[in-house]
Formats: sequence, structure tokens, C-alpha cells
Amino acid sequence: MTSAPIFIGGMFKSGTTLLRAMLGQHSAIASGLETYWFDWDWSQRNSAKMQGNLQRLADYFDLPSERVNTLAQSAQSAEAFLRSLMNEVAADMGKRRWAEKTPGNIAHVDRIWSAWPDAQVIHIMRDPRDVFASLREAGKWSTADEFADRWCSTIGTGSELIAKIKPDDKAYLVIRYEDLIGGPDAAMRRVIGFLNEEWEPQVGTFSGREADFDKVRDATGKASTTLERLKEPLTNQRVGIWRNILADKDLSDIKEAIASRGFGDVYLRAVADTRDA
Repeated sequence: MTSAPIFIGGMFKSGTTLLRAMLGQHSAIASGLETYWFDWDWSQRNSAKMQGNLQRLADYFDLPSERVNTLAQSAQSAEAFLRSLMNEVAADMGKRRWAEKTPGNIAHVDRIWSAWPDAQVIHIMRDPRDVFASLREAGKWSTADEFADRWCSTIGTGSELIAKIKPDDKAYLVIRYEDLIGGPDAAMRRVIGFLNEEWEPQVGTFSGREADFDKVRDATGKASTTLERLKEPLTNQRVGIWRNILADKDLSDIKEAIASRGFGDVYLRAVADTRDA
């Protein structure tokens, strides 16, 4: 049985939190709060900002602050600290392996596979039109240019890295948000098969995790719309929301903005894949 780390990534508002929560129901897999490990400037790990990040992680994972700080001081890099931290988290939960979910992971797969050659990466994709509509509802990156910048730096960069690295099907899996919502059991069976784990029925269902919502809110002091939905059971009501939120001009604007940044083909493929889902 493997203890290889798992990394979940994708664009914001694409189901990364839901996938992480469902996967964490497996008896062998520990998961939790996103770390943004790739943004850590390890030379500044004693700064007030980084100390705040360490405290947030300690609070969420119920680890002593002193222990987390000791791990940070002994680590020579962000990757080394993440490894030590998540190994500790998994051991504390009585689980064999861990999954780290930060949306931007997909744009850092080169660093992931350099530090963890055996890592398995799961990329969850959602119709970019629905992503933009969801962000507009939340008042975040809600103009075409803001959305295009974020989508291209995440999905566009990730697609370039995947094309360059060419990972095999044991290292990299793409799963669609629409499939996860529409057929959670089948979608999660595919995920668990990819991870080479034994199937456990609880992984294929999700009725809401209010305790997880409370834990993230308490550790971060924030409750986003994504986090609010973590309390709710699965629903397909969020699929196709762009039809009621976006105008034709919005659709043409984001398409043109993404194309102008060199990722028009990636956008069109993502839309086409949604239609085929």
C-alpha cells in the first residue's frame, strides 16, 4: 500500500474544497485546510505573516503551536516543511497518506513532482463560464480581465506544465466538477481507483460537513460562499448557473480576454468538455 502524497488543484470555485472533503472521508487519507505552500518565502519563515500562517495550520489541525514551529525551524524549504507537517497530520489522524488541497497546486506541478516524484495530482475542472458566474456572485475577480488573469495563471499555466512534463495516467488525473456533482459515486470510484486505494462507500456520498465548516471558519476567521456550501449536501443546482447570471457580452468578453493571453484553445476545450460531460 502506498503512502504517496496527493495534491488537489484547479481554478477557484471549481469544486476543489468539495473533492477534498469527500476524499478525506476515506480511512487512509488525511486532508484539510489549504496551505498555499508554494507562496511561502522560506527565508522569511520567522516573519509575522508566516508565524500567522503557522498558527492557522496548528489551530486547524489541532497540533501544538510549539510542534508546528519546531517543524518549521528544522525544515530547509517550504516543501520539506509541508512534508513534515502533513506526515504529522496523517499520523495524528491515524491515516496512511495525506492530500493537500490548494487551488493553485495545478500551476505548480513541476515543483510538486520535483519534491515528490511519486505524488499523485488530481485536477478538478469546471465549466469556466460557471466559474466566472460564481466569482461574480461572490464579487471576486468579477471583471473579464480579472477573471482572465486568474484563470490563465492557474489553468493556462497548469496546462502548459502538463503538456511539457507529460505525466502518465498513474500520476495525473482530470475529473470534472459536473461529473462529481451529477454522479458522485462513479466519479469518486474513478478517483479512488486512480489512487490505488480500496473503495469505501462513504467516499461516494456527501451530506454536508458542518464541523469542517466550523473548523475552517475558526482557523481562518473567514466564511466564504465556498465554505458555506460545505455545510450542504450535494446538489446540481450550481451547474449551468452562467445562463442566468452572464449576458452574451460577458461570455464574449471572457473568451476574448483569455484568447488575448494565449489560452483561447484551452478555454474552448474546457467549454467543449463540459458539453460532452
